[in-house]
Amino acid sequence: MPILMVMIFLLSSSPGCLGLLQAREGIEHLRGQPDPKSETIVLKLEKVFTNPTEWEVYENSTTFYVDETVSELIMWRHTRFTASETVGCFENFTRYVRAELQTPSGQTVWEIDECVSQDPITNEILPDTSGFETGNWNLIISARGAGTATAAVQDFVRIDITLKRTCIQYPLETDCI
Repeated sequence: MPILMVMIFLLSSSPGCLGLLQAREGIEHLRGQPDPKSETIVLKLEKVFTNPTEWEVYENSTTFYVDETVSELIMWRHTRFTASETVGCFENFTRYVRAELQTPSGQTVWEIDECVSQDPITNEILPDTSGFETGNWNLIISARGAGTATAAVQDFVRIDITLKRTCIQYPLETDCI
């Protein structure tokens, strides 16, 4: 009987794993509830042409990841070709910007082919019924232009990709996951 009493005393004074579980639950309760947040990620791509004597060629391929948390995908672009209205568009001769946005499966969902100045335009890419395709999306840009180092005569192209996603932010944490 004395050994049984000692065993009961020792087992009740050191709860072991069950005590750790209760302590963890108590700390989680004090921490607070996670909050759903909206996060905006903006990718900016800009090229200013500064070669005044010959055409400068610019090619870029940018990849970004889209998952099931992305709720909006917005494309913004602005192009400027100095005196493009007087020159016009001639294949393989004039300045141009060609860009296309491809899904992971290779489908083109947005594209431009311009050789004259365009004011800023925003296009929203709409998801299909199941949402955006998950994976690495690719923006491919090909452009040709000319200009000077000063802003007097400069061709440029700027394309911004805005991703809006929902995520969960836990109290006392800075990251939104």
